[in-house]
Amino acid sequence: MSVSVLRLINQPGWNCKLSQDGISILTPTKQEAIHLAQNYGYTLSETAAKIKGKVRIGWKRCKQPIEFYGWMASQKPSTPIENTDRFLPVGGVVFCSQLQLPVELLRRMVAAADNERPVSIIRQDNHKQIIVNKPMSDMLQTSPEIATQRVMTRFWLPEDLAELERRLRNESRFTWTYSGGLNEQTWAILTTEFEAFEVEGIWYRQGTCLTAPQLVPIPPRAFAA
Repeated sequence: MSVSVLRLINQPGWNCKLSQDGISILTPTKQEAIHLAQNYGYTLSETAAKIKGKVRIGWKRCKQPIEFYGWMASQKPSTPIENTDRFLPVGGVVFCSQLQLPVELLRRMVAAADNERPVSIIRQDNHKQIIVNKPMSDMLQTSPEIATQRVMTRFWLPEDLAELERRLRNESRFTWTYSGGLNEQTWAILTTEFEAFEVEGIWYRQGTCLTAPQLVPIPPRAFAA
């Protein structure tokens, strides 16, 4: 590990243990765990590669630790918050196609890991779904690797997508019942709570599905480019 990380984990209230499957770091609070993951993610994944295991970050009363694996260090990002097409699992229950994340997105990932409802986060500038938790991946009947690479415009009817964009511009949070694609073979009626938020100049939307999807026939104009 780097000197900076060693200094952090040697502070009072921190703990570090070596086990058969890797290294476990216990931080005093969730906020400090998020700070460590956000600022030293590459170093931790590089350490995991060296020990041929994983590095796990937990905190008091933690349900889902943040985990780093050796394969994440295959290509070092050039800047601290550069978006990279990688795959970051947090405790196996939330997944992201960006390894380096601004702290607000990382906080939302941890919250999604604790949420029993299906949760996803989409970038508004390119409509790419970058974060899903396991309930969302299960609901979509899609592996998280594929789900977190999808451009979501294909899974909306054009008029519903236009209405969604209009409402996101005028309302920061709302609940809406609409129809959409779960995957390339399945269409459903969904009730979702949407929230628009901004992180470092980029707008995102978070969707939390509130009810079980009701399967319906695929509309003729579905899955347009």
